[in-house]
Amino acid sequence: MPTQLTLLRKDHITSNIWSFIFEPSQPLAWTAGQFIRVDLPHPEPDTEGTRRYFTIASAPYERHIQICTRVTGSTFKQALNSLPEGGVLSILDLPAGDFTWPSSDLHPVFVAQGIGITPFYSMIKQRLHEAKPLDATLLYANLTPDIPFQTELSQWRASGLDVQLTNQPLTAHPIARAIPDLTSAIIYVSGPQPLIELLLPPYNLRPRQLKQDTFPNYDAASY
Repeated sequence: MPTQLTLLRKDHITSNIWSFIFEPSQPLAWTAGQFIRVDLPHPEPDTEGTRRYFTIASAPYERHIQICTRVTGSTFKQALNSLPEGGVLSILDLPAGDFTWPSSDLHPVFVAQGIGITPFYSMIKQRLHEAKPLDATLLYANLTPDIPFQTELSQWRASGLDVQLTNQPLTAHPIARAIPDLTSAIIYVSGPQPLIELLLPPYNLRPRQLKQDTFPNYDAASY
């Protein structure tokens, strides 16, 4: 029987970004940064359908499943936003993905735009829970003054994470300015597709130095 997610509550983060907290019908194991695919049947779905991929924003130690997303005009997002406490989603696949805290000896650089912060939100919370060092850099771009998770960003900075904020769209150039020695870094990028290209001149990163986390049905406006 597919795992069901029962909505416990939803919380407003900022602007049109909401957090949805679910209890799984059976214990669910995942690694911080992974994603799930869910199904939410609803009347007269638009062309994007009833299924979506979401990063699990909660950390594994929290046990519940947290989805953070912008509530847009799509029928899926409207159905999700209208889901009452006790309403359910179905998980179609087990948590998956390798967009997780790197084991490389290169310096981790996490690059996020808007709601693309969610995999790093999960990774950093789990890292803090395990009392592991936050020896990484977070470059976080928001194109509006409404910045999600401002309290957490301050806490992470105080815990040793190098947090750098920008209101400019993500391209290779601000990343190179923030991280002068790109050759010593492994760069994780989460946001709208396409975001940046760092494998071409003049940067010429090796493929193992760049990981990108992009999901369908998003663009720069909805991130």
